[in-house]
Amino acid sequence: MAKTPAMLIDYEGNVWSPQGLIAHSDSKREMEYLNSLGVDQSITTLTSVLPQVIRQKRHTTPKPLESYVKFAVGQGNPFTATLFNWKVGIAAGAFENGLIEMASHDSNKAGDDIWVEPISRYVTTWKKDVTYNIINTGTFAAGSQLLEYTTENLKARKELYDKGIQDMTFWGLSSNVTKFPGLLNQSGVSINTTLITKYLKDMTTAEFNNVLGEFIQKYRENCNYTAYPDKFLIPEIDFNGLAKQYSEVNGARVNRLQMLEEALSSTAMRKVEVLPSVYAMATNNAAISGLNKDRYVLYNSDEDSVIVNVPIYFTVTMPGTCNNFDYTSAAYSRFTGVNTLRPLEMLYLDKTAPST
Repeated sequence: MAKTPAMLIDYEGNVWSPQGLIAHSDSKREMEYLNSLGVDQSITTLTSVLPQVIRQKRHTTPKPLESYVKFAVGQGNPFTATLFNWKVGIAAGAFENGLIEMASHDSNKAGDDIWVEPISRYVTTWKKDVTYNIINTGTFAAGSQLLEYTTENLKARKELYDKGIQDMTFWGLSSNVTKFPGLLNQSGVSINTTLITKYLKDMTTAEFNNVLGEFIQKYRENCNYTAYPDKFLIPEIDFNGLAKQYSEVNGARVNRLQMLEEALSSTAMRKVEVLPSVYAMATNNAAISGLNKDRYVLYNSDEDSVIVNVPIYFTVTMPGTCNNFDYTSAAYSRFTGVNTLRPLEMLYLDKTAPST
């Protein structure tokens, strides 16, 4: 008895049989298939199959995710349960303890020392399978459907992963936000609830000027004057309204977004980028642990301040089969939550209505 022909998918998503290529990974091309597979080409002169596949859309950040927080990919043991950095500080006495009395015969015995402790974070594992068989692949390749079924499944899995990593970056993992927090719900970050009492776009010129002069000072106080920020994440509903002119009085041809970035950057003496996020909007984060508010985040995005570790990036295995009929391809990854290695270099500013 003749064996059922094996079907494989290569790295680019093309589907192959022993007779050759039967499905392209490029959805803009109409699918080609072989008569030897027994599929029916039911295309008439009144049939026109369009090559575009209408896929579900999802929200993506307006700038690459790495613009918000650094990702360390492939660092450390890829299969460890935790990752950690050493945290080192000076444990010696005061500087002037090191002064030497020249008239004394005894040398100064004061010594220097350090304290050391680990900063650890948990690593989790993600895995999803795509399973297909000869029948469902052949069915969608047959007749007038011309749908690259298996390729679409592979693309959908990658889309799911990308969306999940994006959600985790801002909100953490809802199943365990304590061990895997996001950028917006760090437990060790200070929260200011007095500075922003309304959206920046809705403030009067005087109110807007006042907060411009306070942002960097509040941040510097929070970190004991040890750092400056380079990112200011704000709710997108506010960001989109900052296109209005800076002042309704003088009609200056400068909008509020430009004034905000200029004020932050000039005071911090480094480029401070204002970034929008729908994740920071109360209307979108009401169900997220520790949120349910419009949250602004002023922070230093240097990798020794805040980082996401990804020991294993999205990795796909070759499809395997035990019966030459059903095939399974696994994809897996290992990653941490957002890690604030220096929590004082991040400051939350929550929009809170003024008390009456």
